[in-house]
Amino acid sequence: MTDFTTISIDQLTELAIHWGTSGFWAAVTLVVGWTLAGWAERAVGGGLARVKVADAMLRGFFASLVRWGLLTVTGIAVLERLGVQTASLVTIVGAAGLAIGLALQGTLSNLAAGVMLLLFRPFRVGDSIEAGALAGKVGQVSLFHTQLVTGDNIQVVTPNSVVWSASIRNMTYFPTRKVDIAVPLSYDAPVDATIATLRALLAADPRIAAEPAPAVVLTKFAEKAVDVVVSVWVPVGDIGTIRSDLIAAIWRECKVGPSA
Repeated sequence: MTDFTTISIDQLTELAIHWGTSGFWAAVTLVVGWTLAGWAERAVGGGLARVKVADAMLRGFFASLVRWGLLTVTGIAVLERLGVQTASLVTIVGAAGLAIGLALQGTLSNLAAGVMLLLFRPFRVGDSIEAGALAGKVGQVSLFHTQLVTGDNIQVVTPNSVVWSASIRNMTYFPTRKVDIAVPLSYDAPVDATIATLRALLAADPRIAAEPAPAVVLTKFAEKAVDVVVSVWVPVGDIGTIRSDLIAAIWRECKVGPSA
């Protein structure tokens, strides 16, 4: 009984040393691999930043690709440190390929969608887009997800497949956009003089594009006013400011509004 106990304790001690050593080196491998993956991601992003043809979207995608590749290698190395036969593991994974494919269907579709977004470039980092129910400025496109920042500075992280499968409206693709301002013109107001004043206001603002030319159009007779629409083409980045300035100038100069 004493010999059996002694042998068992010796075996347990040997196993503890073996697994403790393996676990220690596995942890070291994991920490080193994780650190190298982060460093490589930053290095690739910084290196591509010096290449003029590589925009922010391209840099983020390839940096993410390098990081996940190194993490995959790290995971295999950790399993080897723990004594797992990776060759057998690959065989098992291959035999269960259908089940794994079904389990990773969403992840793989996000990866495929990320590649399609990179190839066809419906938008770039910094563009303001609408994709289905989502809207915001593109912050980053990685292997599996797209980051958007909303107008009230909220981060939205959505799978690439959701973005790719939706109808994408790129609000900043073109340098200018059309802005329409509805102006209610009282039936008592001098129509010709008011329209002339509106056209003068538009011509005096250098931020408004000359082509296509600004337009002042009477659209319909409402109950208490004639609806006039002012249409201008302005730089995308100045839409909010120009719209506000025009409304204030129209109110100040034309004194428009419905009849009492």
